Amino acid sequence: MPSSIDTIDTPALIVDVDRLEGNIARWAAFAREAGVKLRPHGKTHKCVEIARRQVSAGAVGLTLAKIGEAEVMARAGVRDIFLAYEVIGGPKLPRLISLAREIRLRVGVDSADGAGALARAAQGAGITLDVLIEVDTGLGRCGVRPGEALAALAQDVARLAGLRIAGIFTYRGYRSDLEAAGREEGEVMVREADRLRRAGIEIEEVSVGSTPTGRSAGRVGGVTEIRPGTYVFNDAMQVRWGSATPEECALVVLARVISRPSRDVAVLDAGSKALTAEHGPYSSRGESHGVIRGYPDCQIDRLWEEHGRVQLTTEARRLRVGDLVEIIPSHVCPTVNLAERLVCVRQGRVVETWAVAARAQVQ
Repeated sequence: MPSSIDTIDTPALIVDVDRLEGNIARWAAFAREAGVKLRPHGKTHKCVEIARRQVSAGAVGLTLAKIGEAEVMARAGVRDIFLAYEVIGGPKLPRLISLAREIRLRVGVDSADGAGALARAAQGAGITLDVLIEVDTGLGRCGVRPGEALAALAQDVARLAGLRIAGIFTYRGYRSDLEAAGREEGEVMVREADRLRRAGIEIEEVSVGSTPTGRSAGRVGGVTEIRPGTYVFNDAMQVRWGSATPEECALVVLARVISRPSRDVAVLDAGSKALTAEHGPYSSRGESHGVIRGYPDCQIDRLWEEHGRVQLTTEARRLRVGDLVEIIPSHVCPTVNLAERLVCVRQGRVVETWAVAARAQVQ
């Protein structure tokens, strides 16, 4: 195992454990103060060691998307999991039932057809599955709209033997005014929960929030649970949105300059196999696939599989072939999914490596 950052082979994902633990502690403290449950989304890190740290700090369990991810975390000892995803497809249902026999499992639904398939599987196995109905509060992805559509689906699900409605959940996503977006997200969900209760449907959980909206949504009275994910690492996207600072970014892609074809261009050994293809307005020069620490105005403007091209600013022209750079990725979740392991450092010294155990669990 390498002893320091400058001896690590590149490209590699480097986790500053002190920053990681600080991020975990801050969100755990917020949840305690706000009086809400913290159920972080494990799709960001996909790592058993990080999940254990989150639970030890006070998280009630994990949020995940895919059954494969949940199977990995259940084997590692996580006993309370919410699959915030519609589980559709016959081959998935036996695995879901098997998992539900082992741990406390809740599943997302947003259609009568999907709920009906879950109910038949649960009845056949002689168990009752807890489900949360997904509400579309503005993202336009999965979920039913608030109001009549939600009320109708809730009544349909409530009539199904084999299922128990445990609550409602949403993922709002980013909007320019994070404080207002989170507050509105929480208020809509609390209002809908109250409406369902008046109709005779018991709603235990009102689950909201992401890293950008979790704090403001979590302060709304009646919200019971928040589900941020990116906060463990943070990334250029969160910094741009104002939900994190560069100092709170706990993961970087370590890359090396392998070519200097011109005065204003450097080529790195980190391409699309190491950095997500997602990009955004993270450089003053335009769209970039991340932010280079120490050279924030440089633009990573193009990725090939094995190469990343950087448009250099005046100060960055000092970079030479062989130099190392640390890149805060544009979006950390898909970046982690590209790696098999995380190299963990404290104070610049390598202390251990962690497997990305739930990597590529897409089923």
